[in-house]
Amino acid sequence: MKPSVYLYNETNDEVELYLGEFSTIQGLVLFDLESEFRLISFGATCYKNFDWVTEKELPEFSSIREIVSFLKKESDISIVDFESELPGLGSFSTHDDGECHFKLKSKHSALSILQQVAPEKYRDMLINQLLNNQKFYITCDNSGNVRKFGCFDDYLSKNT
Repeated sequence: MKPSVYLYNETNDEVELYLGEFSTIQGLVLFDLESEFRLISFGATCYKNFDWVTEKELPEFSSIREIVSFLKKESDISIVDFESELPGLGSFSTHDDGECHFKLKSKHSALSILQQVAPEKYRDMLINQLLNNQKFYITCDNSGNVRKFGCFDDYLSKNT
């Protein structure tokens, strides 16, 4: 499954990448599974006997592989908020298990992720659009038509 909307933005310190309608697991597996992982905060509505679970009720995870295995095993955990640090790479967070937000230390890492998630047929065109239209939310339909939105609310108002 491909993201419904993309955002790319470079700053002096990092590259921000947003992928809409993309799950926590889908975002995590874009990295090397052996990469070091630190869970910063976590909130979910269904885990064991908890109505609300935080990172305090979860086991420790040291690699992306460990957290991905856990999330796959607990498939109906209903993640609301997820925030992690990937030492040496940056950070990764999600909201409502459908909005992936990356803050990466290198442009190379961001482009590698885009290479994996962009529709193959329109990959180069879409990446070019993202690089040349930073801070815009961009969609690409099945025919390769690109639409730009100045803010997330504009995107939502035209796509819901």
